[in-house]
Amino acid sequence: MKRAVIFAAAIAGALAAGWLTAARAPALAADERAAEWAPPQHGGEVLGAVRERLAALGYAAPLAPVSDAALAEPPPPPDIAIMFRRDLTAIERRPEGLLVWIIDFTQPAGRRSLKPGDVYQDGWRVSAVSDQTIELRRRRETRSIAVFEAPEEP
Repeated sequence: MKRAVIFAAAIAGALAAGWLTAARAPALAADERAAEWAPPQHGGEVLGAVRERLAALGYAAPLAPVSDAALAEPPPPPDIAIMFRRDLTAIERRPEGLLVWIIDFTQPAGRRSLKPGDVYQDGWRVSAVSDQTIELRRRRETRSIAVFEAPEEP
């Protein structure tokens, strides 16, 4: 009983000391609150300003001018073989045929299976599956992906 009283007194004392010594934030004027909540800037603008500042200080290379032709042409589409190898997790042999398992975070398990005839992405459809290669087709274009070989050098 004596220990319980001492314990309760210690807890009450600690709570009282914390309440008495807690730092209270001073009230801000309306104009100070408005300055505190400035609208955010786009990350590209911030990085551009940082790069210009570092270039002015001599810590970074100066910005190279960008031609209008470089801005006009879109970048080439990503290689479907690289994307497919990145997403591929397994090739499963079943009695009805081979299944390809890929990463798909829109599915509950984070993966989905593909069999011949299923769409992978961007209109690419699985047309054939073997132990070593997977063939994808889109319109008249066909890509045979050797899944266990090193990717080709660009």
